[in-house]
Amino acid sequence: MSKKELSELPEYGHTMERLEAARRVSKSGVEYWTAREMSPILGYPVWSKFEPVLERARAAMESNGIDSSHHIAQTGKMVELGSGSERRVIDYFITRAACYLIAMNGDPSKAEIAAAQAYFAVQTRRMEIEDTLAADEKRLELREKVSRSHRRVSKIAQEAGVRSKMQGVFHDARYTGLYNMSLRSVKAKKGLRDDEQLYDRAGPLELSANDFQMNLAADVITRDHIKGEQRAIATNRTVGLRVRRAMTDSGATMPEDLALEPPIKEIVKRVKAQKTLPPSGGSSNA
Repeated sequence: MSKKELSELPEYGHTMERLEAARRVSKSGVEYWTAREMSPILGYPVWSKFEPVLERARAAMESNGIDSSHHIAQTGKMVELGSGSERRVIDYFITRAACYLIAMNGDPSKAEIAAAQAYFAVQTRRMEIEDTLAADEKRLELREKVSRSHRRVSKIAQEAGVRSKMQGVFHDARYTGLYNMSLRSVKAKKGLRDDEQLYDRAGPLELSANDFQMNLAADVITRDHIKGEQRAIATNRTVGLRVRRAMTDSGATMPEDLALEPPIKEIVKRVKAQKTLPPSGGSSNA
């Protein structure tokens, strides 16, 4: 059932509207709520009755290895007393993930808790879809950048004297430098077929490393006025070695050891499917 359908149920609709109204967004774009506002919305008008629910949510995070301070952050607020004076009380900023756990740890007999569970389940699914879409789009963008960089360095190599029939040797020098093995060996190590494109199965780090190497090689060949086929090939390999050394020094996983990602064609299909999902978070075949 979608968020819209749930919101049309009388016992859920009012709570969902209040949860949506209480939602805030930080300057960095992070959603959050405040515990003192959440307490009555979830059917706990007395703060002392809500605090144990908050603590159970905090404990659930810690037991799963999550630092709860990143999701339940103490703050304070001024409240008016019966005498007209004010005093400062403890409050908490709580993330969407924390709100979901609070709802899951609340009294299930309360209609407000049931509504909150549905609300945050839909919210969580929506964010999962958005996060996946962002990661997929980033990979597609990186894949296109690699294609452009490949064309650029190929043109630079040709201008330096690399003949068309030697372009394969020139590009293989990148792999012997960056991967410490030929492209054929890289494919064998990763379990790729000969007709599969390495970059179509590479993840963000591997794509970025190759993109950087190609652009750096193009710049070095141009800057140092490299001329001659063998010099251009040797330069390409040397630049690959430099990038590999930088990855080693930073403690990164070596490119030949990076896991394969789903084929790029599947990512294209998934992005198209995700972009056709209803904004309400309704059902999908994705």
